[in-house]
Order: sequence, then structure tokens, then C-alpha cells
Amino acid sequence: ALRRFHGSSECGREMEDIQRERFALEGEKPKKPWQLFTDRGVRWQLITVIVMTMGQQLSGINAIYFYATYIFEQAGISSEKIPYVTLGTGACECLTALTCVSSNRVGRRCLIIGGYLLMTLWSIVLTFSLTYQELYSWVPYISMTSIFAFILSFGLGPGGITNTLTAELFIQSSRPAAYMIGGTISWISFFTIGMLFPFIV
Repeated sequence: ALRRFHGSSECGREMEDIQRERFALEGEKPKKPWQLFTDRGVRWQLITVIVMTMGQQLSGINAIYFYATYIFEQAGISSEKIPYVTLGTGACECLTALTCVSSNRVGRRCLIIGGYLLMTLWSIVLTFSLTYQELYSWVPYISMTSIFAFILSFGLGPGGITNTLTAELFIQSSRPAAYMIGGTISWISFFTIGMLFPFIV
């Protein structure tokens, strides 16, 4: 399976890593989620996963999707074409999921920090373009471009890296528990946004 996945040249190193981890964890039972909170050896990994997961949900990506239709209307796109343009936002995320694998050579840290910085930049551009969209006829198109650029930035950074980070930070015995914690935090953050966002709107 490894040979088919990686190719014959990479297979040997990958198999050695698997064997090393197997011998290191000989007889060690899988940890429960609450055990990770008391284990000082994984404290920083756990904090990283929690902060990254919350950041992913609270980054504003859901607000961008919520306001996308309104911004497309302001840009002058007809109501029957808006669903197709909205499909384009989903295609942006799919595109970044595919290209994120090839951009991994840059490094996780660079992708995450760069992704959040780009998202911040496009949020500022979007704010200014929405504020001054009445002045010029071309300003709403900048808003539309900002939405696509924001989604691309999210997909290249936080959206693409956060979920794979958990597998890379934890050894096999802690990994399922870490995924449970990350998933729980993700859904709590998502639920919080779902409850509070209508009042903000």
C-alpha cells in the first residue's frame, strides 16, 4: 500500500518511521481525551490544536459565505446568476485543497501565518470597498474579488493545514483523543457562531 501511495523510493523511509513508532508504543494503551489534559508532555501540542481549531472557525469564513450573496448583488450580478457565482466560492476552496499539497514545501508555519495575514489584508480591502461602493461603479467588483481572495487565503492556510496538524503533532496512542478534542472544539465554536451571528447581523 505504501509503495502504491508514495512510490518505491519513498516507501522505505516511511516504513521505518511506522516500525519505529510501533516499537516505541509497544504495550501502550490509547489515551482518553481527558488524559491528554493532564499529560504535561503534550500540553503545547494540545494548546496548538485547540487554538488552531477555534481560529479556523472564528476566522470569519462563515461570515464571508453569509454576506457573499449580498456583495454579489451589489456588484450588479443578476439574481439568476448569483448561485453560479456562489458555486465559484466553493470551487475556490476545492482548488486550494488541491494546491495546498504542492505548497507544503513552504512549511506549515509559513502557510498558517501567511494565510491569516492575507485574510486580514482582504478583510480590510473588503471593508473599504463596502464603505465606498457608492462612489464608483467599479468598487463593488473589488468587494467581489476580495471575497474570492479571502476564501483562497483561508484554504491555503488555516483551512488546509489545521486538520492535518493534529495527526502530525500527536503519536498514534494520543491521536484519536486529540482528534476528539479538536472536533469537539470545532463544533462548539461553530455552534457559538451559529447562535451569536444572527444577533450580530
